[in-house]
Amino acid sequence: MRFTETFGITRVAEDDWFDPHLTVDTKLFIDPLLLLEGGGIWSTAHDELIAHFVHCYGLVAKATSSKSVSAQAARRLLTFPEPFELGLGYTAIGTRGSGAGDRFAARMADGIAVAIAAGLTQPEHIEEIGILNEGIGADRISDATANVIKGRLIAYTQEVARRHHVPLDTHKVRHSRVSLDAARWHDEEVELPTNPATGRPIILVPEFILGGLPTLNADDWFDSHFNDDIRLSLNLKVGQAVSKSSIVAFARQRPERVREWARAQTSREDLMSYDFGGDPLGVVQWDREPARFAAEHPLRMRVVATTKDLVELVAEVVDQFRHFVEEQRGWSLLWNDDGSEKPEEAIQLLLLGLAQPYLRQFNVELDREVELGRGPVDFKASSGTSVRLLIEVKKLHNGKFWNGLRHQLPSYINSDGASEGWLIAVQYRSNRAAVLRLKALPAEVAAVADATGTSLYYSAVDARRPLSASKIEDIQPGEAPEEEGSE
Repeated sequence: MRFTETFGITRVAEDDWFDPHLTVDTKLFIDPLLLLEGGGIWSTAHDELIAHFVHCYGLVAKATSSKSVSAQAARRLLTFPEPFELGLGYTAIGTRGSGAGDRFAARMADGIAVAIAAGLTQPEHIEEIGILNEGIGADRISDATANVIKGRLIAYTQEVARRHHVPLDTHKVRHSRVSLDAARWHDEEVELPTNPATGRPIILVPEFILGGLPTLNADDWFDSHFNDDIRLSLNLKVGQAVSKSSIVAFARQRPERVREWARAQTSREDLMSYDFGGDPLGVVQWDREPARFAAEHPLRMRVVATTKDLVELVAEVVDQFRHFVEEQRGWSLLWNDDGSEKPEEAIQLLLLGLAQPYLRQFNVELDREVELGRGPVDFKASSGTSVRLLIEVKKLHNGKFWNGLRHQLPSYINSDGASEGWLIAVQYRSNRAAVLRLKALPAEVAAVADATGTSLYYSAVDARRPLSASKIEDIQPGEAPEEEGSE
């Protein structure tokens, strides 16, 4: 359920805020550089962000040891809990937020110390710290920004709520304000909309400051022309995968290049926020169409009291998902306009958007990315405490496809103490490898089930884009269509 749907809001031209889902976090992030592009109060918000880190740089520079007063003050000011009120980021389950504790504050302080040692004594962009430290990614940069400018985001949300007559309730908000001189964060009671699913406050964010990754990030820095000599010495092509630890090591040896590159990005003419219309990551437009399909194609009512009942229900839901993708243009939500595939997470979210409204009619909960000790399983369907089933979703051409069946799913079942698992294989390609995997799938599922003593089921979903009429005419009888795109 979206914020607009929950409160019956019809958006108008001046509504530039992101419409958050109230039960599932959206994996987008605040990009500090886009604050400058926003102009007005958002440019001054960037100034506020830099002022916060200028103060922290000063504290780190003065620190004589990790236990000194200055070091402790810096770590307090560099502690940025995940702002769950925004519904953004990498939270696995719902919108609860895991937070950034002392170890992340220490990592930020370490990144600042490296910058200072290299002569970068004043921060110009906080993202530089993420390039100089392996443990600071898009989520931490976004969390830091949100914590520092949270007071502005609260006022922005209140303005939107009053314009649309959304009721406001009093909530205690963590890190709503900071006192730099006292090195202290303040938790205050403020008026904000209430998330009916969690009872917690909602804070809205302008769309124009959100991105899939910060503009200033380690990979783009490493791929820039500033580092042609490094890639040449390693015989690497632009865009070729290099570990974050290696990039950080290079950055720490050449921090002046980080600063020079960051300055160059501020004058780029192509700076822009996330493409909400195209949704290249599949993290925004995943719920409305499948939920509408579920409402228009109801399942027969029944009681789900046993594992057998749950298996039969999930079989029907997965079949509806297959029909939606293959016959109702659901496949179009899994491809970008340029012909590239959306990531595997887009499939998971699309399934969630369709399955959740179905299953809740039968008091079956569908939890996503449940941590089971050996990593997160894609989905866990459960009715009560004893009736449950685990679901894994894999692209058929994923290099770890067989590992998902042979190792991941059985280990998750074992960790959960369950006995039932389901693999959904999604086909994007028509090549020989995909065809052979589909043929082998029934026997492989049976073999793994027999070896592990579990009950395993599978479904194949065809997400290939239909050929256009012109391409169909070009194919001669007996020919296979040409493979498009790359992995």
